[in-house]
Amino acid sequence: MTHARPRLPRIIERADLEPKGKRYLGRFINLLGWAIWTYLFTPLIALIGWFLGFELFQRHILDDPMGTLRAIQTYAIIIVSAAVIFVAWAGYNWFRYHGKQRRHAPAAVGTEELARHFGIARDDARKIAREPIVTVHFDDDARIIKVQTGHTFDSTGEPDSEVQVAERTGS
Repeated sequence: MTHARPRLPRIIERADLEPKGKRYLGRFINLLGWAIWTYLFTPLIALIGWFLGFELFQRHILDDPMGTLRAIQTYAIIIVSAAVIFVAWAGYNWFRYHGKQRRHAPAAVGTEELARHFGIARDDARKIAREPIVTVHFDDDARIIKVQTGHTFDSTGEPDSEVQVAERTGS
């Protein structure tokens, strides 16, 4: 009988680990995005309202077609200006950085350095690097306390007896 492993989220969201400024900036950008999104749907909302008997569509669109045309022209100018700025910025970056490699891959880290950094045995670090499926358990201070390798689990979600387990005691 096969038991499904518990699904883990692909993104772990921990707002308490983000700096306050970044958190507030994210909330502000979210609010700004919703405001712009709502503003873009205003004509559609007015059209629906017109069908339902409200006179906003007629007052703002049909009764003043020149005002509507001016608004569309203004929007077109803004869109074209934004496109020109974007293309100019992309061209500037291309001319400035074309053919220049400023990014370099970090130096490779060996298993000895990883074992020393995480406070585990070198054999365990080699096993983690070699195994295709590894589950690493941490304590509250983010230290590795247990490493499980393998991919078979019993009905409780624990590794079967075939799985190798290396226990670490916290110091």
